[in-house]
Amino acid sequence: MKKITSSGRNVEEAIEKALAQLNVSKEQVEITVIEEGKRGFLGIFGGKQAIVEVSIDPIKQAETFLQNVVANMGVDVKIERRIEQDHVQFLFSGTDVSLLIGKRGQTLNALQFLTQVVLNRYTDRPIHVVLDAGDYRKRREETLTRLARNLAKKAIQSGEDISLEPMVSWERKIVHSALAGHEQVRTFSVGVEPNRYVVISPIR
Repeated sequence: MKKITSSGRNVEEAIEKALAQLNVSKEQVEITVIEEGKRGFLGIFGGKQAIVEVSIDPIKQAETFLQNVVANMGVDVKIERRIEQDHVQFLFSGTDVSLLIGKRGQTLNALQFLTQVVLNRYTDRPIHVVLDAGDYRKRREETLTRLARNLAKKAIQSGEDISLEPMVSWERKIVHSALAGHEQVRTFSVGVEPNRYVVISPIR
């Protein structure tokens, strides 16, 4: 929860200043009035400024962002939120869930990146976001694990390095993890995002 303290000649002015700093509407925040403010004698002497504390829930903002995206896309899905310490998952389900996945998860990955950007904007502490749709992440992990093990066998048989297609970081991590304890091959990543890829190399 991100909080800022703002002051003004009155409560409304203090709130307006806080909203301007956060670039959000009044409906998106929680407001606590710390000091009501007080006009001084003749409106000049002995006055006190109003002070308010405005807080905003970054996870709620991320969820609102996703709801707006889904609505604009016109897809029929539901969003479930799961929070565990500094990790938050948004799970999509429904008849149009495949439209949010896209080819090889490209749409889902792009949406996850944008959601992380939105969340980071409203928090000072690291919170990791994961988006999933119809258990796509789990199925993709199983596919990549099988692929990694099969390509490891080919690399051993041929004695040559095998390069995989470019992948996002979490997919590369799956491949590295799948072969982390392998005694006959090693893995490393090559290239620059978004074209970074994994190489499976036989230990010679």
